[in-house]
Amino acid sequence: MKKLCMLGVFIGASLTGFTQCEKASVSKTSTGRFIQENAKQPDFPFEGTVTIGNGKIILNGNIAGQPLSISNTISNVALCNWKEYLQNGQAVYKVSTDKGNGNLENSIITITGKDGKVKILFTSESDEKSGLELDIVETQIEKT
Repeated sequence: MKKLCMLGVFIGASLTGFTQCEKASVSKTSTGRFIQENAKQPDFPFEGTVTIGNGKIILNGNIAGQPLSISNTISNVALCNWKEYLQNGQAVYKVSTDKGNGNLENSIITITGKDGKVKILFTSESDEKSGLELDIVETQIEKT
């Protein structure tokens, strides 16, 4: 009986943690960098927004004057470990990405926060060593 109660507490805590990673939020970005084979490329300005909500993560912005809009449907929250949501901790989302051409790609989105500095990394599931990393400068979390 005691083991069953502990299992219930563990499952409840796990579900609460993952629910935290599905809170609706809008984050503003300021700079970004491409990562190729785990090597960070030079920073560039990237003013945009990352919106989390309704089972999606949407990136809107522009790179070198070219508009960018990528919609990601969350298929699994692989990790949700925040001491303070979107400030200190980490979340890993497995998503299905639509870059606007109708073809879907399995991708991974990792959000990492340490000492108030938050970064979001977009990678393809087939190439986790390369991707786009953005610096988050401001986040508004929807009150529930």
